[in-house]
Amino acid sequence: MTLHENNYNGLAAWSLTIRQLTLKRLGKIPNEFINWRLNTSTLSFGHLVQHILDVDELFFNLNTSENKFKWILGTNEPHINIDQKTYKKMLEKLKVNNKKRSEIIKAFTQKSINKIIKNENNEELTIWWFLIHNVLEHETYHRGQIAAYLKILKGESTRV
Repeated sequence: MTLHENNYNGLAAWSLTIRQLTLKRLGKIPNEFINWRLNTSTLSFGHLVQHILDVDELFFNLNTSENKFKWILGTNEPHINIDQKTYKKMLEKLKVNNKKRSEIIKAFTQKSINKIIKNENNEELTIWWFLIHNVLEHETYHRGQIAAYLKILKGESTRV
């Protein structure tokens, strides 16, 4: 590899760190609160995990012949209740997906990461944009949400 070729190892490492920090927060959730929600219009911890897994699958499937994805995720989904056994399996799947996501990122070339894809409204964007905004930034947002909910459960004040 020459200095002029793209190397996505740094981006892959950042992706790994994002998921490891998410898993760290999720590991602090008491079992009896897996299905706890702040209110009726928010996702529970368990549902947030499923949501992140769904986004992983969208990313993994971007290289289909259609080059199209449909974003039908979020608070419009019906609420789901998850038992402890399923939740633990979901956390393990997050770990597996972390490695898979990292390997996909490492394998990108300048051409493949800049490939044009379309959303359900036929709007064009690159895989790079999707990865940064819809995958990595999106997971970071939900990690912050999880951290805030954990503070509420612990009765911690956000005031200084």
